[in-house]
Amino acid sequence: MSDLEERIKENEGSLLYQTHLGTFRNGLFHRYKCSEGYWTIGYGHRCSDDQTPIQVYEAEGLLKTDINAAQLMAAKIHLDKHQVVNDVLTEAVFQIGYTGLCKFKKMIKALKECDYKKVADELKDSRWYKQTPNRVQKHLDVLNKINKDK
Repeated sequence: MSDLEERIKENEGSLLYQTHLGTFRNGLFHRYKCSEGYWTIGYGHRCSDDQTPIQVYEAEGLLKTDINAAQLMAAKIHLDKHQVVNDVLTEAVFQIGYTGLCKFKKMIKALKECDYKKVADELKDSRWYKQTPNRVQKHLDVLNKINKDK
């Protein structure tokens, strides 16, 4: 399992956390409404309102498929020389979607200029940061580390 997959699992709700919430019980993931009000199952997979419970291997399969799709969409926006930046973009697409990330015009411009400080500033000055500050702060830490390593 990749680091990216592990981070997304943790950010979307680990098995232990979902057990605590009751969305994982009796060996099955049950659907729940995410913070935006969409039906979700497993590790952040949007589903229908009549989704039946799924097993762990099914949730992990959906996660892999969703990550692959998010990576493709993130690469359409920007493909960076730093894999950690590509992972940040993938996680952003995973959480807020391709269309949502495309709205970050100033951030995308800064990415193309390799101005990672500006990228971090733009992410911090976003609704996404206000909604999930702890999660986005981890991305800011990655970007700020690149700035220090320059």
